[in-house]
Amino acid sequence: MKPGTPYRYIEHPFDTEFGVDTSGYIGARELATAHAHDAFNNGYSAIAPSVFREAMRRWQKTLSSSRARMEAYSFVDVGAGKGRPVLLASEFAFRKVIGVEINPSLVTIAQWNVEKWRREHRSSAPMRVVCADAASFRWPRTPLLVYLYNPFERDLVERLINRLRAAFSAGPHPLDVLYVNPVHSDLFAQGSGFKHVWSTRLTMDQSDQDADPYATTTDVVSQYRLAPNPSGARR
Repeated sequence: MKPGTPYRYIEHPFDTEFGVDTSGYIGARELATAHAHDAFNNGYSAIAPSVFREAMRRWQKTLSSSRARMEAYSFVDVGAGKGRPVLLASEFAFRKVIGVEINPSLVTIAQWNVEKWRREHRSSAPMRVVCADAASFRWPRTPLLVYLYNPFERDLVERLINRLRAAFSAGPHPLDVLYVNPVHSDLFAQGSGFKHVWSTRLTMDQSDQDADPYATTTDVVSQYRLAPNPSGARR
């Protein structure tokens, strides 16, 4: 068992209420796929819904009139696991919601969750989960919010940042990143092209605390924004 995870599986009230399967902790070794990037995987656990919703509220407040409206943004969960953030993000008015996950077993669970959610619960945005490597995923050519719940070790996070910068720094669309449990936040520091917007420690509501596999009560969340191209390219 990974240190700091005393409760490998407690069914979360979110799953009980909506009849989905997003709970628990699964270690990185249990998720091995024989892919070269398995070594960078941090394992699976899902964001507390109360933390996710508050982080989204804070992100929305940063969308000034000079930037795209939320309805223009695509939401991409990198390392989507069983897909809880995809379900939660579909409550908001995104242009589309995409989960990217490399483990086929988790993708199967996430896709089942998405289909059940789509049939039985209201969704404000189209959503899907794809089985793909985040290091080669083709980003939507729209305003973009990338969501990370500490999915990878340092080398792969750095590669991800470089790919995002290459795809968006000279283009017309804005790019934001929400990074939960930002272990490698220093990679977004000077030289990455990203600007730090805010960081805060968010407290889970009681139901989230009771079901947390790490027996914690808070998560740190940081937002980063790709800075405008100094050459004057339109953002």
